[in-house]
Amino acid sequence: MRIRKALFWTHLAIGIAAGLVILMLSVTGILLAYERQILELDERRFDVPAQADQAPISIDELHAIGKQKTPDIDHFEFKIVNRPGAPYTIVSNDWDVWLVNPYTGAILREGDGGVATFFHVVTDLHRWFAAEGESRPIWRAVTGYSNLAFLALLLTGVYLWLPRAWHWAILRNQVFFNPRATNPKARDFNWHHVFSFWALVPLFLIITSGVVISFPWADRAVYAFYGEDHAEHDDDHEPPVTEPAPEHLSHQAMLDIAVQHAREHGADDWHSIWMDASESPGDAATFYIDRSLGHRLDFGYDLTLDGSNGEVIEYMQITDYSDGDQARWYLRFLHTGDAYGFVGQTVAMLASLAACLLVYTGLALAWRRLVSPLLRRRRQSG
Repeated sequence: MRIRKALFWTHLAIGIAAGLVILMLSVTGILLAYERQILELDERRFDVPAQADQAPISIDELHAIGKQKTPDIDHFEFKIVNRPGAPYTIVSNDWDVWLVNPYTGAILREGDGGVATFFHVVTDLHRWFAAEGESRPIWRAVTGYSNLAFLALLLTGVYLWLPRAWHWAILRNQVFFNPRATNPKARDFNWHHVFSFWALVPLFLIITSGVVISFPWADRAVYAFYGEDHAEHDDDHEPPVTEPAPEHLSHQAMLDIAVQHAREHGADDWHSIWMDASESPGDAATFYIDRSLGHRLDFGYDLTLDGSNGEVIEYMQITDYSDGDQARWYLRFLHTGDAYGFVGQTVAMLASLAACLLVYTGLALAWRRLVSPLLRRRRQSG
């Protein structure tokens, strides 16, 4: 009983200290749940009618458009979406973005647009309260340690959730909503137990993956678990660069090779291809070929082509990386649910919603236990 009492007060103190930050993390997590799908719908507004008598502009023309916009930059990324009339995307290495008419080269949108800007702001809130400058590391630490506190709440909550007597009548009220819990205190107590039970596993995965993202020691621990040194992976898988050659393939030719390569490897249903290439002759060009909206690691692969002859230098699926790299990337997108596509995103969103309700019911119960008696005594003594 002493252990249970000590854990209860520890659980209560941590919840009061970190509750509001955890609430912010949960609310922003809900808002970010379907970011990929919403951004896709937003970009569809810029689709243009397919021109039967006009071929799409080439990647070399796309590169020229980027150079015209930013003459001092010669390195760009291009995104091609496998949808008739879908705009091309140009991204400079200064993160300037343009959506381009695939048939005329006209600029359809300059910048991220309102929807993408909204998600950038929410992401910054989620990571570091949208702080800038020297204060950003401080607020990033606040969110990181609050997430770690959430893990402590989850672990102590597991013990506190366990019923004192294992009878179905008692267990039922901790797993399902109790219709007889009509007063606010009983309702909040019931809800706190129910939501913690059903959201336990997804919240544990979201929180622990968040710890790995937030803390270098946790990141190193993932690699150490597989017997790997994290430092050895810092420069792994950089695109190989060939020697400059007098004759080299155009960006368009390399993209055509990448598309053909995707078809040969069963990815004819690819959703998008990202091309990372400079204008230097002979440089290798790197592509990411994806059959999902993004971050389904089993649905995409990296392809690096020799810029002088189009030969494949490197073909990397997620399973070709080390166990430590695979685990690290999996945890990164497990945090958002993207690792399992729409279903995973939905589970992550519902778990974040449950976390909001856990914070609310937990703080409400703490208020009734700690503050309400003080206010009541003050009223009586007055």
